[in-house]
Amino acid sequence: MTLAVNNIHVRSTCQPTRTSLRMWVSQFLALAHQRRQLAALDPHMLRDIGVTQEQAIAESRKLPWDAPNHRQQ
Repeated sequence: MTLAVNNIHVRSTCQPTRTSLRMWVSQFLALAHQRRQLAALDPHMLRDIGVTQEQAIAESRKLPWDAPNHRQQ
């Protein structure tokens, strides 16, 4: 049995893309929704993900535009 692997070069730009207004609003709403869901988790689910009740409440009270750096592209 033989296996042939083609070496394909993929070009990608290393330049960050600008986020459109629609994309930004979509991310804004998604983050707000995720934070509401985090606040609604019960204590045993929070333990499963390694988050305390206090951390979950603090995160859920953050404003949606207070996003982690990896989400602000």
